[in-house]
Amino acid sequence: MKVNFLDAFLGFCVLFVASLFLFYIYITIDTKLFGSDGFQLHARFDNIDGIVAGSKVKMSGVNIGTVKNISLEPEDFYALITMNFDKQFNFPDDTEASVQLEGLLGGSYISILPGGSDVMLLNDQEILYTQGSTSILNLMLKFADTN
Repeated sequence: MKVNFLDAFLGFCVLFVASLFLFYIYITIDTKLFGSDGFQLHARFDNIDGIVAGSKVKMSGVNIGTVKNISLEPEDFYALITMNFDKQFNFPDDTEASVQLEGLLGGSYISILPGGSDVMLLNDQEILYTQGSTSILNLMLKFADTN
């Protein structure tokens, strides 16, 4: 069996381009390539419809973090969300987190509204003021109810 060097070279080129493509995708999905230089905060919500691990965390419409983990608290049945942020952000302890819709057909994200306190939240602390997602169907039913 004769080895064709042109076929082998083209095969290596295809593998190289495919690996560059996978590397580009890995960098653009909000992961840290060379270690995590950030901190995480927790928040409890009563309803997080549309939020999944990897959802965006925004402040003033700008992406500032991602949702790392979602779990259910067994004692009070609240959803506990863990969010990752860069070290450059400092949030006051009266910061509010709420679940917002990106659009009528879009997904959901966590919106951060910083407070005015002088005391800042530290790594692994909890945002106490939260507002869960609101169902559009439930709102329409409330307005349609004539009783």
